Amino acid sequence: MTWFRKLLMISSIVLIALLLVWVQFNLINPVAKLESISLGVEFNTHATPVWVALHADLFSKHNLNITTLLKFRTGAELAAAMARGDVDAGWACLGPILNIIDQGIDVKIIAKIHNYGYALVVNPSKISSVKDLNNTIVYSTGLPNPTNLLLIRIQDLYGIKFSIKPVGDPQTLLSMLVSGQIDAASLPEHYVSVAESKGARVLLRAQDVWPGMPGSYLIVRSDVLKRKPDIVKKLLDVSQEALKIIKNNEELVVQASSAELGIDKEVALKSINNLEWVELSTGVDVREIQEYIDFMFAHGLLKNRLNATEIVYRGVS
Repeated sequence: MTWFRKLLMISSIVLIALLLVWVQFNLINPVAKLESISLGVEFNTHATPVWVALHADLFSKHNLNITTLLKFRTGAELAAAMARGDVDAGWACLGPILNIIDQGIDVKIIAKIHNYGYALVVNPSKISSVKDLNNTIVYSTGLPNPTNLLLIRIQDLYGIKFSIKPVGDPQTLLSMLVSGQIDAASLPEHYVSVAESKGARVLLRAQDVWPGMPGSYLIVRSDVLKRKPDIVKKLLDVSQEALKIIKNNEELVVQASSAELGIDKEVALKSINNLEWVELSTGVDVREIQEYIDFMFAHGLLKNRLNATEIVYRGVS
């Protein structure tokens, strides 16, 4: 065999080997098929699955390249960012989601993440019972956040009347409450548990006045769904695995939440346990969302009585 034929044979072998490597990483190995996406999340315990996903490296495991992860003080801020196109998908509370859909923003609800996660917290030296709230001022993070909806529910249930004053930043509300500047505030977790650790008292939780109150949902902009149809499964896979970790690996979950939120581990654990984490395999309860819509519409918080079946993504099996 001449040296030229030997060179040709070696070159062919090398070429075939390179081709096999390319096939392995581009056709067989899913890691090469990373889907780029920008995400938004609330800066509180409601986002625990995201904190877990970050610390357990679940996004890359499920082939997602997170180009941007924006953290927002409230679900209303997150929903507004999605309306502007700043984020492709996110985990937000139901009230703000419905609000932007009511304004004509085309997003789809993919899956529910948890129930509850809101509470009315008071200065125990000033407020000892629900009746003490009558004709007072109670602060919330503002419409259309669930903290505000919780206060409306309390007034309806107990037949009392108080003024609801919105303050958009829950951290500001927390500081005002523990410093004695205000006597009552409706807050999301983790702020509720932090307030308790500083001497405030939980007067009513969502569990007390709104059985099964929906919390956060995974949502995706409709234009993203059209451009990246496989994004839903990847986000669901991340969420599902994170929720399993929440139920089975307390140490990792508490560590992740404590680190991301900057709170003590004891407070983080208590806060996490105040939410009811769901199984994504059960799907989205359209009737539950419709009841939430009807509640907001009845209290003038939505211009349109939305149809829940039209805003839930039907591509999820």
